[in-house]
Amino acid sequence: MIKDLACTLYSHKENDFGELLYLETLELYGSGSRKRESTKPEFLRGEPNLGKKPIRFPAALKILSISGCLLPWSDMSVIQSLPNLEGLLLEHNGFEGTLWETGEKQFQQLNFLRLYDLNIKQWEASSLNFPRLERLEVVGCVDLEEIPLELGDISTLQTIYVSDCAPSLRLSLLRIQKEQYDVGNCQLKIIVDRVEMPSFVPTYDD
Repeated sequence: MIKDLACTLYSHKENDFGELLYLETLELYGSGSRKRESTKPEFLRGEPNLGKKPIRFPAALKILSISGCLLPWSDMSVIQSLPNLEGLLLEHNGFEGTLWETGEKQFQQLNFLRLYDLNIKQWEASSLNFPRLERLEVVGCVDLEEIPLELGDISTLQTIYVSDCAPSLRLSLLRIQKEQYDVGNCQLKIIVDRVEMPSFVPTYDD
């Protein structure tokens, strides 16, 4: 009964994990990865996949980490359909493409989302996509222009952590903070480069 697995995606295989009914944690690596050392073994080795074959995941999956797989953002709809997914880590070009349109689907149970070292420039999403999100981390996404403003409306969101990102993205955090202040939400913690942003203080012009 496999509950934890780390492996490499292959272009000549179907990459079907759907039969691993008890799998709860999955780490996937590919050729675009500058992979950190994992505590879990790699069960498969060889030429990695670039997302040419369809991927299936078991419904029991709770934690999914994707690094260096260069998957298209269109494949995200498969992940959004997972009913028990709580943590999603997209790292080192795990997905490739400058635009992530989250669409209308929900991440039903997702409470932790990490975007690290992706080439994304625009991210279109709303609070409806992440009804249970508690922590958002965006690190090293130097081309990402902004955090979607509506994510600040997620009632469960406690922390936004940002590091090594563009100045325009930091400005979007100020807009999120001001909007949340205006609706009476002073609980959202925003941390930029390991320093917590002070609570929004309105000026006489506000």
